[in-house]
Amino acid sequence: MDRIFADFLPPLLRTLASALPPLLAGLLLLHFLLFREWKKTARYALFALYLAVLWCVTGLPDVRSANFAPNVNLIPFVGMAQAPLETALNVLLFVPLGLMLPLLWKRFRDGRLAVLYGFTLSLAVEAAQLFSGNTDIDDLLTNTLGTFLGYLIACALLLRYPVLAKTDGTVWERGVLVVLVFLVMFFCAPLLRLLF
Repeated sequence: MDRIFADFLPPLLRTLASALPPLLAGLLLLHFLLFREWKKTARYALFALYLAVLWCVTGLPDVRSANFAPNVNLIPFVGMAQAPLETALNVLLFVPLGLMLPLLWKRFRDGRLAVLYGFTLSLAVEAAQLFSGNTDIDDLLTNTLGTFLGYLIACALLLRYPVLAKTDGTVWERGVLVVLVFLVMFFCAPLLRLLF
């Protein structure tokens, strides 16, 4: 386990360090153009940071590393028993998504939509991994389960703390955040990483 973190953590931190300046600059610009509330911008910054970490952890390609080399597993549950730690980490990776969606956008307080969004994002990650690593149906299943578990936690928080239900954002804001993270992680971060 220590070996995994020793090999994994430095590149993750290097990528995040190169992504933070353009990500923060983009969020600041969006604050003045679209969000206009510091609390909303702070919540969206947390969501954008989560998406950036998700990008790094899943090993998605960037403009310098994209190379179509598919390694696909379409048989479900094969690798889960052989790698229980990886399975658990794939579930945990999407719990924050399921937690944040209903807390940020009322639309996702419908569990079906929240889980569908998690499934769709996981499917997009797996499709992008055709250009950077392994595409595995087990990841799709575990990520979707993680989104559902995060959604259940969000429901419990909304029941316990009704004040959290007052937050909401628009479809445009969500879309702009996803596009911002994509542009930063695919184009800006790899180019800035050359400087570090």
